[in-house]
Amino acid sequence: MPDPFEEGMSDMGENHMMSGLRVLVVGASSGIGAAVAKAVVAAGGDVAVSARRGELLDALVAEMGGGHSIAGDATVVDDAKRVAASAADAMGGLDLVVYVAGYGVLQPLRDTDPDTWADVYAVNVIGANLAAAAALDHLSDGGVVAFVSSRTVEDANAIFASYSASKAALDQCIRTWRVEHPEFRFVRVVMGNCQPTDFVNQMGMDLLGEALEQWQKQAIPGGMMHVDDVAVAMVSSLAVALDHPHIDASELKFDARTV
Repeated sequence: MPDPFEEGMSDMGENHMMSGLRVLVVGASSGIGAAVAKAVVAAGGDVAVSARRGELLDALVAEMGGGHSIAGDATVVDDAKRVAASAADAMGGLDLVVYVAGYGVLQPLRDTDPDTWADVYAVNVIGANLAAAAALDHLSDGGVVAFVSSRTVEDANAIFASYSASKAALDQCIRTWRVEHPEFRFVRVVMGNCQPTDFVNQMGMDLLGEALEQWQKQAIPGGMMHVDDVAVAMVSSLAVALDHPHIDASELKFDARTV
């Protein structure tokens, strides 16, 4: 049976829909971010990949046979600025920035400690905004900054409030970016459940069973998408947006089908 991801990558390569486009993916060491970078290269684009784990970025660039590895911590101002500037220098500018980095911890609200709140907001809110701010001076006219948000904002998952609250805060920042910088486009990417990623390993496995039971009671959909499928769909959609600079495609939603 044909592999749908391989077929999708083949179609993207044939269409060269990202040809001539310069993309920075922040949070690209694994999971969705790495898959997005691969999809960009498969579609003919130039990509710079950034995350804290430089060795994984180097391995990704080697696997893709192209691209630029720029290690850095998006939650640190100087790192965010250096990553954006280095990516722009390497590629001659930026047309698209995709912020994929995410962090979440399973804890009931009454037990959520200050360090968890700080760490979750640092990655999901502060890092996202620092990356966007650093990219503005390098973005082409009509350029796009896409942020991976979460379906949990609407679902209100029990035992996961710090994560969903941080993504709600990110959503408000995205809306504000649009009014403060209408010369660019800021896209909210609402993401459902994906695998394989490192995300679940960070959540804390002790409460996962209880969380899944609670989510089932809440009737929260539990379908799972493969990161490769998501990456092809996301890159295809963003390529269309970049090809039509006078259209504001402000939101993308990806979720597993239930049939």
